[in-house]
Amino acid sequence: MAADKLNLLYKLESEKEESLRVNYMQAQHHLNDNQQKLAGLNDFRLEYSQQLHLKAKQGLTSSGLIQYQAFIKKIEDAMQQQAKTVNTAKQVVEQRKKLWLAQQVKAKAIEKLIEKKQLQLQKQRDKAEQKMLDEFATNQFMRRRA
Repeated sequence: MAADKLNLLYKLESEKEESLRVNYMQAQHHLNDNQQKLAGLNDFRLEYSQQLHLKAKQGLTSSGLIQYQAFIKKIEDAMQQQAKTVNTAKQVVEQRKKLWLAQQVKAKAIEKLIEKKQLQLQKQRDKAEQKMLDEFATNQFMRRRA
């Protein structure tokens, strides 16, 4: 009966481990998406800055320059916000990874306990079988002597 309870506990802990692994993978995917968005914003800012530089060489009105600078500022603000989102996503990934790894250790400990119990049970069976064989051999020996 104890083995059944341990097996049930192991099953539950393994399912929890799998759930935490899935959560970790989803958080990692979310982080990757946000990092790509940040890289995209950075590329967009770089392109727009290059356009400003080219237009400035060709001659740009002061109102045109102000518009370009205002738009670049908006892109930089969006980048700052996205960088905060990336940092938060990194923290979530680390937290979920720690939870998953801790659960993995817990499930493995239960698995080892089950293996230990099975080994003990097998040793008891082997010992009982050896005792029975010894008794049988002793009885045969006594019958032959008699």
